[in-house]
Amino acid sequence: MKNVLLFGMILLTLSSCLKREQYPNRPDLEYLSYSFDFDTVPSANPIGMVNFRFTDGDGDLGLNQADTFGVHAVGAPYYYNLFVRYFEKKNGVFEEIIAPGSFNVRFVDLTPEGADKTLEGEMEVGVFDSGSEFDTVRYEMYIVDRALQHSDTISTPVIIRP
Repeated sequence: MKNVLLFGMILLTLSSCLKREQYPNRPDLEYLSYSFDFDTVPSANPIGMVNFRFTDGDGDLGLNQADTFGVHAVGAPYYYNLFVRYFEKKNGVFEEIIAPGSFNVRFVDLTPEGADKTLEGEMEVGVFDSGSEFDTVRYEMYIVDRALQHSDTISTPVIIRP
C-alpha cells in the first residue's frame, strides 16, 4: 500500500511538470513560405501555395457543413473563414485586385476531440491570380474563428511570377 501511494505521488508530481502549451483564444498566424505551382493554368487553378503556422487556444477554428446560417450563410460576411487579399504591382504601387468570385477559403472544423482544445499546426493554401499581365504580386490573409475573433494579418513577401 505504501509503495502504491508513493508511486501515485511521484506520478502526480511528474504530471504537474508537464505543462501544456497555452495560447490565446484569438487565432494567431505566422507566415512560413510560398511556392509556385508550375503545373497549373493561371486563373483556373492555384498558381502557388502559401504555407503558414497557426495557433488557437480554444480550438474553435473551421466550419462544419451545417454552419450555413446567420453570419456563416452563403453570401454572409463569415461564410468563409480564411480571407485572402490579392495585390498586383502596377506602376510601382501595389493595388488590391477585387476579382469576380473570391480568393477566400472555407476550411473544415479543426476542433480537437478531448478536453484540451488547444490547436497548433500548419496550413497550406492554394492561391490564385487575376490572369493579368502584371507579374509582381503579394497576398495578405487572416482567419476568423467561430467566435468571430480575427487573427492578425500575414503577408507574403513580394512574389515575381514566372
